[in-house]
Amino acid sequence: MINSKTNKRMLQIIPVIDIKAGQVVLARQGKRYCYRLLSTPLCQSSQIDDVINAYLNVSCFTRIYIADLDALMNTGNNHSLINELFCRYPEINFMIDSGSMQPLYTPPQAKQFTAIIATEAIVEKELIELKQQTDNFILSLDFSSQDAPMGDSWLYYSPALWPKQLILMTLSLVGTNSGPDLNKLAHYRQAYPQHEFIAAGGIRGIKDLLQLKTIGIKTALVASALHHGKLSGEDIRQLNGQV
Repeated sequence: MINSKTNKRMLQIIPVIDIKAGQVVLARQGKRYCYRLLSTPLCQSSQIDDVINAYLNVSCFTRIYIADLDALMNTGNNHSLINELFCRYPEINFMIDSGSMQPLYTPPQAKQFTAIIATEAIVEKELIELKQQTDNFILSLDFSSQDAPMGDSWLYYSPALWPKQLILMTLSLVGTNSGPDLNKLAHYRQAYPQHEFIAAGGIRGIKDLLQLKTIGIKTALVASALHHGKLSGEDIRQLNGQV
């Protein structure tokens, strides 16, 4: 059993899935129209259940991040496919980014779904209204492939409008095997200690994750490192003091 001191040092890994036209695709630098069907050493199938099961074979993940690219690009949506996952994986909390404040998801249990709202899809007025209604969402502060704030720049410095957890998404690093933006993550962690920041983009393996722990980051979104065997189940157990 892990003691309470170990729990405080734990860093949660959240696998990432990007869906386009009902298939899982491999993200790179936010260039959504260029994403290819997923086929990696971890999973050679682009079927979402195969990808989820491949992740679960690595570790008993309890949260999975899903980006509905069709909804984000206004070319359709994958609501039906995602709704089916709630029944097949009742123990998983799906963090879903669909660009909507009122997504059409019907989980049997509220704990199965967390809405992700990205700065590229919301303006200050809408965020104020959302915050008045609920704190049960995560705001993603998205930085473009040129490392510029995406959307309303005011939102990046408005902690009164933020929920407890925020994602720092650096799209220029996604799928590049170049490491996370430690400076940006450290800045936000130090400037806004009352909030929890989730690292996203560029994470290569356990060394990067250990560095994130040293600057106080407790959660990280990971895809490429898992798919290419750079982060194993043993690494995750070691990271959290379970070996």
